[in-house]
Amino acid sequence: MSTLCGTLRFVQRASARRLLHGSPALPNSNRAALTRVRRAVYARLYPVLLVREDGSTVHIRYREPRRLLAMPVDVDTLSPEERKARLRRRDSRLVEKKEEEPEVLDDFQLDRYQKFWKKK
Repeated sequence: MSTLCGTLRFVQRASARRLLHGSPALPNSNRAALTRVRRAVYARLYPVLLVREDGSTVHIRYREPRRLLAMPVDVDTLSPEERKARLRRRDSRLVEKKEEEPEVLDDFQLDRYQKFWKKK
């Protein structure tokens, strides 16, 4: 009796999986050949080079395919001089530089060239 109940449960689970699963029974490579697969979470882990704060590098497995992954620098552990230098560099990138247009000293006189565009 217990094997019969176990078999029925297995059949019920298998049929429920078939109903919930939306892909074709025999998947092939044509699905991924048209465009890239757009997914937020990748099914596998990829080898990535991790760069730590001190500059050392470690090979890790990461969820997204990347070449390089850099850890952010903790500003609280820096010396005051290094902190000021980093903040100055960061602020200089954010501030837009205004370029002044040079003044053109021009003594152009329109009357001298009017004779060239008058019709005869």
